[in-house]
Amino acid sequence: MKAIVVGINLKGEYFDLDYSLHELKSLAETLDYEIVYNIRQAKDKPDKATFIGKGKVLELKELCQNYNADIVIFDDVLTPVQNRNLEEILQVKVIDRTYLILEIFAKRAKTKEAKLEIALAKDRYLMSRIGLLREEESRSGGASGSLSNKGSGETQQELDRRHLSEEIVRLEQNLKEIRERKLNQIERRKKNSIPIVSLVGYTNAGKSSTMNSLITYLSQNDNKKVLEKDCLFATLDTYSRKLCINNLNFILTDTIGFISKLPTTLVYSFYYTLEEVKNSDLIIYVIDISSPYALVEFEITYKVLEQIGANNIPFIVAFTKIDKLTDNKTTLPPQILGFMSRNIKENISYKEYRFTFINNKDKIGIDHLAEAIFNELSLNYMHLNLNVPYSDGKTINLIEEHAQIISKTYLTDYILYDIMTDEKYYPLYAKYENDIQVIN
Repeated sequence: MKAIVVGINLKGEYFDLDYSLHELKSLAETLDYEIVYNIRQAKDKPDKATFIGKGKVLELKELCQNYNADIVIFDDVLTPVQNRNLEEILQVKVIDRTYLILEIFAKRAKTKEAKLEIALAKDRYLMSRIGLLREEESRSGGASGSLSNKGSGETQQELDRRHLSEEIVRLEQNLKEIRERKLNQIERRKKNSIPIVSLVGYTNAGKSSTMNSLITYLSQNDNKKVLEKDCLFATLDTYSRKLCINNLNFILTDTIGFISKLPTTLVYSFYYTLEEVKNSDLIIYVIDISSPYALVEFEITYKVLEQIGANNIPFIVAFTKIDKLTDNKTTLPPQILGFMSRNIKENISYKEYRFTFINNKDKIGIDHLAEAIFNELSLNYMHLNLNVPYSDGKTINLIEEHAQIISKTYLTDYILYDIMTDEKYYPLYAKYENDIQVIN
């Protein structure tokens, strides 16, 4: 299908219009739309009736006819009134950025949780557009599906709204049950002193590729690998893998990619998925250093984490795709360091945070990233050898529940434990210490 994309440069807009339209084009191409033209406009504020104003709409109508466009995609959220007016004038289908992303998400969702989240976001989006949908159905010759049941005493729009409200409540309840199970899993991991490391970053920055590189390097088990694909939102599902480095077990999690102007409905629907990041012991910001918009993409990622209260967790920055750099220089972008200085910590220096440069294609720098992960996670961990007598069941239970057991040997009077444990438990183990190695 041929599409025309439309964006306006609003006064005080945070996002660069060129960047935003480039991203919108990539999103549209993800659904196999052929972009035949892009139109832009500078305005102080959107036109209430048509978003871009009467004159620009007439220009757009002529472009649709000249290019035989099947659809027009707006870079910003349209109100139901704007959507209806534009379709009446242009006589082609009109959608906005939110609807486009929802369609991509619906196509890519695989797990039950992701499908429920998308259905919830879509229902919230449709709730304010019931009247518009009714008009479209009338023009096309009738209604069908869940929004077509009539009842006495209620208008069709009231019925539709009630149906969507009930569906939203049902979806929220189903998601709540799934999330409670996931939070219980997280609590069990923390109880067993297994740190959680989350990969976060812009969509298509290389999170899944980085996860697979770490899986190969640390486990040599390709069966643990996750889907990776060079496109936006290749996966919406959260994957977790248990890995081990220098006898320290940890959970590595790949999260949903971020994007500029992420629709509010999607942020809300994916809130609990993103909230898993809040339980992380370490966050790895994955940034495509070859992207001309690397700074913007880092800022967007940081602001989403700030929104859910996960921006103060210790982190590592992994710059990916260094093989695409034309000058072959892997130096810290000063703009990103400046952003961190202003938003994260005063007087930040290169040494205060770990930065790694990796090439997932050739597995360059993965060893340094793994080392950085271990150095960060092991700051509060101790490697202990303990001789615990069978008579001290309390200490044995504590070790079994809260320590990472590397090995244990049953002897005549005691158990010989080789463990990794949070240093806060050391006072409880000290009297049985056989040998100690502090890792930091």
